[in-house]
Amino acid sequence: MESSVLRRIYEVRGEVRRRDARPNDGRCGNVTKALEAEFGWPGQSGYLRLLDGSVSWVHCWNRLDDGTIVDATADQYQGLWLGDVVILDGSNPMAANYLHVPRRWELHFDRDANTGQIQQMRCVSDDEVQIIVPDDRGKPWLSLTRGVLTLVTGWDVNDDLVGLAARALRGKASLADSLSSSDLTTPLILASIQHIAKHSLPPWIAAEFREPL
Repeated sequence: MESSVLRRIYEVRGEVRRRDARPNDGRCGNVTKALEAEFGWPGQSGYLRLLDGSVSWVHCWNRLDDGTIVDATADQYQGLWLGDVVILDGSNPMAANYLHVPRRWELHFDRDANTGQIQQMRCVSDDEVQIIVPDDRGKPWLSLTRGVLTLVTGWDVNDDLVGLAARALRGKASLADSLSSSDLTTPLILASIQHIAKHSLPPWIAAEFREPL
């Protein structure tokens, strides 16, 4: 990418962040919108799988017509991602870590008629149906949840995130016969923010606000 374009990306990012005045917020959504207005690069939103296997469940970036990803707010992830402003062409394997508009699934519990125990889950998205059966009967909730998260993301999600989502799944199953895949990922948003925060003491501050007061 030309140095003049890269320089302008930094300028636009700085303008948005100073305007919004949230020093510890990457402002990915607003920066993405501003770059789309500036360059015509379509904005995208979804999940980002970080270098340690954790996931940012809310993130925005731009994608050029040739498939190049421009992540102008990658600095907020610090050492957990690839740099300050990340630019990846479509052939770069790391581009697969950006998942745009994750597919929504409706999850239905199939229970044993006699015991009421959940035997499997039917995952429905449009006309597609996937059946997930626990591969570890000793830990059915972990097994079912790992299957759902793999179905949604295509990634092998780490054990801590699977465990947290499994608790949400078990809680929903005690009250209802179905839920959506977003019911599993929503509790993980706060967990991802807390995880990223642990890597910065004191809390991360955007470069645009680091001048001495």
